[in-house]
This record gives sequence, C-alpha cells and structure tokens, in this order.
Amino acid sequence: MKQVLFNRKEKRNIWVFTVFFALLSVMLTTGAFAHSLYIQASQYRVSDGKSSPLFFCYGHTIPVADGVRGEKLKSVKVYPPMGDVREIAVRDETSLHSYMVDYDTLGTYVLTAVTTPGYYTVYTDKSGRERHVIKPKSVVRDRAEEIHLSYYSKQFAKTYVSCETSSDPFPAAVGLDLELVPARDISTLKAGDTIELSVYLNGKPYEGSGEWDATYSGYSTEFEDYFFPKSTVEEGVFKIKIPNTGRWFVRYAVKVDAVGEAADLYDEMKLTATLVFEIPNKRRTPEKTD
Repeated sequence: MKQVLFNRKEKRNIWVFTVFFALLSVMLTTGAFAHSLYIQASQYRVSDGKSSPLFFCYGHTIPVADGVRGEKLKSVKVYPPMGDVREIAVRDETSLHSYMVDYDTLGTYVLTAVTTPGYYTVYTDKSGRERHVIKPKSVVRDRAEEIHLSYYSKQFAKTYVSCETSSDPFPAAVGLDLELVPARDISTLKAGDTIELSVYLNGKPYEGSGEWDATYSGYSTEFEDYFFPKSTVEEGVFKIKIPNTGRWFVRYAVKVDAVGEAADLYDEMKLTATLVFEIPNKRRTPEKTD
C-alpha cells in the first residue's frame, strides 16, 4: 500500500480548509435562513410635534446586526392614533433603513414592517455536495440527490411609540398576518411586571404550536444568545416576566406544512413575528442645573 505523507505546511493548509468549510456550513445552516427582522424607534416616548427616526435590526445580534436590502422590505407602515395609515417609501439600498416619523397627534403610534417572502432550500446534489440556495425546491429537484428541507419565509415586525400619552383603547393589534398582541397597554409596563402576549394568525387567535424567545439590549453580544432561550408553547398565548428595564425583543415563529400546489415549491412555510418595547428606568445621575 502506498503511504501518503504531508509536510507541516500541507497539514496546516488542510486544517485551515477543514475549519473554513466547517464554519461555512454552520453559517449557511444557521445564518442564511435565520435572520430575524426587528423594527425599532429611536425614542419610545416623544413630545407632540416631534420627528424621530425608526430603524431596523436584521440578523443574530441585538440591538443591531446586518443591513437590510431595500428589496427585502415589502412594506413599512406607521399607524397613527387617528387618520390614515402612512406608508413609508423604502429606499433601494442596504442599510439600517432609518426613516423619520412625524409624531403630530397625541396617542399611541404603531410601527410595522413586513418582509418580502423568500425561499430557502438545503439539498445534496448528485455529486454528494450539500447545497444551500435561496430558491424553491422545484428549481433544484432535477439536480438533487436528496432535498433535506425547504422553507418559504415571511416576517412581521412591530413596535409601539407613545406621543405624550397612550391611546384609549390601546391599539394592541393592527392586522398583521402573524402578530404578537399584548394583553395590556405596553407603555405601562415596569421592571418586574409580566407581559402576556397572544398570537394572532390572519387576524384570529392562534391556538397551535409555536416557538418563542426574548432578550434585551445589553444582555449578550453573542450570536443568538437570548435571555429567555427558545421555548415551545402549544396554546398561542405566553407570558414573560420582565426583570429589568431596557429595550426588549420578543420573537415568535410558527411553521405550517405546505399543501396542494405549494408542496411542489417548499415543505413548510415559516412565519415569524417580532415585537420590540422599552421598559424605562428612572434617571440615575442628577441633572445639571447650570
């Protein structure tokens, strides 16, 4: 038997390539599909007549990760306390997509965003290589030895801003396809309170299974390292005890099996709803008087 020997430099190169492809595989399996969208306000309590920006977090680290491609944002809307819904024209760029919002009416504003739906398919080709593509499985079927998974993804993001006071009644739901609906005026929450969230699917209470997790800005700088790790709930209602002040992020996801013609394109539709809110703290340093 012929023995193959490698010198030290060759061994190092083999090790580098092995680590690179292992990391690439992890990034593809966890990163390409799992990016989550959060809509945020720069301030959550504003004075009447003030203009203040909204912006986004997109990715795996809180409060800001990757830029969002303009084409990824299907719609960004502002629901004022009174009057028509305001549609924001999305710029054709990759950025945090900051847009100014005019707070010109007293009450609660609801800021929302919906992503452009997209496909994600993982398969092994006929040469034995694993592939990750942002395409439906129908496109890769002829060159696939095995299709491991195929998703169709939609995301729905929401946050609330109070202009001097809250609206009565509180606009808990605005009709997103998948929506986290608080049981009470979210601006009244304090550290130590418990928030109850109901899941609405297509405008109706959802009673099936889903997964949620939550964290706050500053808890961790690490990838997908959340204060409340991912947990499954079966009834579409869950409670979160908020132990401290800060900006909080909640994410909920549900998977729906594809049926009919859709089954030719993907295995499951994954819907994700996110909610951002802020628990204020009292001032910790004295204000300067001069």
